[in-house]
Amino acid sequence: MHYVQKYLENIQMPTLNTKTCNGPKTNNFLYCNYYSFYSQKVLMALYEKNINFEPLIIDITKGEQYSSWFLEINPRGEIPVLKVNNEIIPDSTRIMDYLELYLDEESPPLINVSTDPKVLVNINRFRELIEALPAGVITVGSFFHPHLRGTPKLPFILPVREVLKSGDLLSSKNLRRLAEENPKAKGILLYKADIQDRKHEILTSEEEYLKILNIVDEVLSQVENQLKLQQEDNWLCCENFTIADVNLAVLLQRLWELGFEQRYWADGKRPHLENYFNRVKQRDSFKKTIPNFPVHIKMIITSQPAAYVGAAGAVSIGFVIAFAYAFKKLVL
Repeated sequence: MHYVQKYLENIQMPTLNTKTCNGPKTNNFLYCNYYSFYSQKVLMALYEKNINFEPLIIDITKGEQYSSWFLEINPRGEIPVLKVNNEIIPDSTRIMDYLELYLDEESPPLINVSTDPKVLVNINRFRELIEALPAGVITVGSFFHPHLRGTPKLPFILPVREVLKSGDLLSSKNLRRLAEENPKAKGILLYKADIQDRKHEILTSEEEYLKILNIVDEVLSQVENQLKLQQEDNWLCCENFTIADVNLAVLLQRLWELGFEQRYWADGKRPHLENYFNRVKQRDSFKKTIPNFPVHIKMIITSQPAAYVGAAGAVSIGFVIAFAYAFKKLVL
């Protein structure tokens, strides 16, 4: 397998380092992971606003967000976290507000894009609607109820889905263990363990999970109706790309990766939404945020636990080779 290892080593992935990624030295550091739904929203906002920053990658496949050093930064053990000089800003919603209100006033706005109060109300309304959707539950729940979705895409192929399902089953237990090992964060970690127990009940109940999928359906119906009101080249709320569009773009990408496009917009079900998604995928900020095919492959192979790789390695490699061949035929 040495040839596979050499191929993987040549693939460039964002890594924790001491060099800036966007030119001159920066005081803006983002603890994140390019596969984290909430990190993706902040990353896309940063790229949209052309803000110089350095991504500090947290390996969530190995639970680095719960390491003692990171719990000192964010006791909740969650990413993303923005560090500006000595100031720590957790939570994707708070970070995106901070980017708009306090960081680089000369950068393109994502919230205050219009003098029309109706436009601003719409931006905030759709932002809140989309942010309220539980991305983690939608993601892992789809692995427990495969008949409710279509075919998942990279990175959510079978080995990854199985690892995430197993991780969900052990999450509450691990959080309680971490709470005992980290007294300063004990209260928060125990609270998260209780939340995880409730989340697991929803994940494993088809009735409860369907309620969430139906809420997504209602939100996307409102999005489709809003898009109908816009001119052809406009975005969700106006001619400018806004924070509501950042949230919507990342949500649609996650739903597509999970195999929900047939349920929600494909084949003429919501033509305006489908056209919107095709357009948003062409934006530079989107392309910089969403990992590409080679990065997917490296993540899938290198993130598997050793015991699991032994059982699923042949399937993974076979899938990679077949997918790569099909991909090559499509682009030639």
